[in-house]
Amino acid sequence: MTVYLSLGSNIRPRHHLGTALELLDAQDTIRLLGESPWYETRPWGGIVQANFLNLVCAVETSLPPLQLLEATQAIEQRLGRVRTLRNGPRTIDIDILLAGDTRLEMPALTIPHPGLLERDFMLVPLLDLAPDARLPGGERLIDKCAHLSHHQIIRKLTFGRNDNQEN
Repeated sequence: MTVYLSLGSNIRPRHHLGTALELLDAQDTIRLLGESPWYETRPWGGIVQANFLNLVCAVETSLPPLQLLEATQAIEQRLGRVRTLRNGPRTIDIDILLAGDTRLEMPALTIPHPGLLERDFMLVPLLDLAPDARLPGGERLIDKCAHLSHHQIIRKLTFGRNDNQEN
């Protein structure tokens, strides 16, 4: 199944995003298919903090959604993610946006991600990567762009994980 993941970081973001992508691809049950351009974005949630870098990647996996969530959270923990302040600074955040035609609503996981149709830093990079992407049920995501309520993208960046940088 093809799954789209949103990745974000504002603590050494280039390092943590690149490492997270490598760790995803190193899993036996996950194969990285591609990644969107990277974006600099304003923080979400009203906490004063550094800007984020965000991207979306596509992966192929045989894992069911809850096991994929466990795998992504293990990567977050490995990269030092601490969940002390909601919407606060983080080394890495990995969210499941879409998972094939899956619709799921559980306390631990909702698919499609509830922020996908609200936040430009999730939807715009996903459409960069998969312009024909659709919601479960067939609605085209491109038709949802005009309805975004949160606009945090500052700019599309001209580098990616293969450009060596310190931060």
